[in-house]
Amino acid sequence: MAELRQAIPDLNFPPAEEQPPPSPPPPPTTTTTATTTRPPLITLQVNSTRFTTTAATLSASPMLAAKLRDDWASSERQPDGSYHLDADPETFAHILRFLRDGIYPLAYDIERGHDFLLYTRVRCLAEFLLVDKLVVWLREKRYLKAVRVETSARVVKEEDGDVGFGRGKGGDGGGMEDVGTKVRYFPTWRVVKRYVCPRRIHNDNRAGCGRQCLRAQGDREDEYEDCNVLSTLVVKEKVVFDERVCVEQD
Repeated sequence: MAELRQAIPDLNFPPAEEQPPPSPPPPPTTTTTATTTRPPLITLQVNSTRFTTTAATLSASPMLAAKLRDDWASSERQPDGSYHLDADPETFAHILRFLRDGIYPLAYDIERGHDFLLYTRVRCLAEFLLVDKLVVWLREKRYLKAVRVETSARVVKEEDGDVGFGRGKGGDGGGMEDVGTKVRYFPTWRVVKRYVCPRRIHNDNRAGCGRQCLRAQGDREDEYEDCNVLSTLVVKEKVVFDERVCVEQD
């Protein structure tokens, strides 16, 4: 061993440089995606009909807002998470539409006019739910200002030509001219005297008879005959709707 050491020259290697410790790996980068927070939906079971809305919409009713703050009565909370409201679904639909969109109810039919019973039902439910603006609008009958009927009439005689019979159906002689306009016909018969030309050429036109007609007439008096003439009273009713009356004004 000593001989081996003598055979190997003494090599002076520089001392090894100290290496710094490896740096720790960077933390994993995480990507965050912005999410849009939607208001929680609320389901109302109004007897046999379900309505889906938000707490913000219902908060426009102080009564419903109070129920939501109190987490509704446990007896009205359904197993599926919906809330029970004992009211007429058709009536409540008008209330919810007003809370959501600010649209006042208008129940008008060109045949029957306003549905005053519906207005009364909506007003009573609005009073219970403390929707004051809707109550005032219905109590003051402002819906009457939303619709007006413009009526015009004219008399059409048989000789004036067709007055439009057959456009309507039923025994009242009525028909729709276009959307929002109704035309009613009231025909009557009247008896008139019509001149009879001696030569049967110028009937109903006495001035048209000339010397030949007078010669054919001789000493006879002018001849007239009774004729039934149709006259029709045409009444047009046009419904004009002012939508500004039915929209809540800020």
